[in-house]
Amino acid sequence: MKKFIYGISFICLLLLTVQVFGQWQTDVRLTNNSANSFGSRDKSIAVYGNNLHVVWQEHRDGDAEVYYKRSTNNGVSWSADQRLSPVGNFSGAPTIALYQSTIHIFWVDQRLAPVDIFYVRSTDNGTTWQPEVQITTDMMDSQYPSVSVSGSNVYLAWEDNRHLPNNEIYFRRSTNAGVNWSSEMRLTNDTVVSNDVSVASFGQNIHLAWVSGMGNSEIYYKNSTNGGVNWSADQRMTNDPAISFYPNIAVSGLNINLFWSDLRDGNSEIYYKRSTDGGAVWSSDSRLTNATNNSISPNAVAFGQLMGVVWSDFRLNSYKIYYKVTTNGGLNWSADLLLSPMANTGSSANSSIDISDSSAHVVWEDTRDGNPEIYYKKNVFSFPVGVTPVNNEIPSELSLSQNYPNPFNPVTNIKFSIPKTGLVKLTVYDAAGKETAALFNGELSAGTYNFDFDASQLTSGIYFYRLEANEFAQTKKMVLIK
Repeated sequence: MKKFIYGISFICLLLLTVQVFGQWQTDVRLTNNSANSFGSRDKSIAVYGNNLHVVWQEHRDGDAEVYYKRSTNNGVSWSADQRLSPVGNFSGAPTIALYQSTIHIFWVDQRLAPVDIFYVRSTDNGTTWQPEVQITTDMMDSQYPSVSVSGSNVYLAWEDNRHLPNNEIYFRRSTNAGVNWSSEMRLTNDTVVSNDVSVASFGQNIHLAWVSGMGNSEIYYKNSTNGGVNWSADQRMTNDPAISFYPNIAVSGLNINLFWSDLRDGNSEIYYKRSTDGGAVWSSDSRLTNATNNSISPNAVAFGQLMGVVWSDFRLNSYKIYYKVTTNGGLNWSADLLLSPMANTGSSANSSIDISDSSAHVVWEDTRDGNPEIYYKKNVFSFPVGVTPVNNEIPSELSLSQNYPNPFNPVTNIKFSIPKTGLVKLTVYDAAGKETAALFNGELSAGTYNFDFDASQLTSGIYFYRLEANEFAQTKKMVLIK
């Protein structure tokens, strides 16, 4: 996962919930040509700080190609479209993930007769792109990649039909940000089809969900606690007489969140279940939607106790994008919120969501213009995610408190005060002086703040956290013991 996770106090979570609904801005059309533009059913957007990166499948070149664009100012303005795949063959179903300024994009490509997965990366925030790499080389189709990134660890899963008549789930990993890759690993071995894979991770802990079965398909799950070297046994997550499909998994520390579409109610609805102990024990199924028509294709992001999910919904007699949020880790959920315009006579599909320090970001494909185009919408929070105001008093001086508890495992609280509005940077370094976590980098109003730092990704040892604000800088030591 590209960010370090933290908790948010109950009072501020309530404030955040209001902002989630009150600050959604106007739709922005990201593509504008006569050809079709399609979003991804995995991840179309990846965000770090004010940097937003979007990928999609585009047909302007006579065949399907993978396109990319970015914003470096939190979605205010966008770069020109950039084609990442070569013209002359089908390239599509892209997916994207990142850590800081290193971006990873995968797609399926038919240039060699069977469909294979190709990959490109950028190490400079999308300014330049390194040569593409072919990830799969077998003589059968490899398709629908799903990717998750935790620091320099890149985890890729996909469905592969080399074992016809059944598709199976395969996996590869890189431990050095995509420079080198492990050999392929087959993760499923069933007598029926395994497909629709979704992968999410936090450090060395990887979580995988997929669909297995023909006719009455069900959702299955497995995990790895050592970076994909070993995997748990398959675990059946749904058990009802109707079809369960389109799983999507979102992870924050030990909190594992599984969403899917389910036909047990006659029409498709969005269901959800969660684990708070890394996938060992799961809650019962929870129905998130209750509409008269189909709700399909959930896409979620988890960020501490804050979690948002978007999906396509037919309750207005054409598919629209809806959204709902929880601020307490899935215990309670907001009402459904329509994101794509009601007056829009087109349909909306393939929505994807991510969250930055100060905003929620959603992209989707929309036919309101006659052909499918990519649209973007954001919600600006009233205060940055992760930074919790303590009170309304204005402090007289800048200060950085000793973290508590210290030593800690794995969460500790960092408290600081700033007497006037300005840019604030909070960073964690290891004993060698290497930056290990960029906790916050942005503007804050005068006040006292808490930051709950979750160091689950780090190993035991001595670390230093540093506050920079205006002309003030202070560093303190903390000790992580696991």
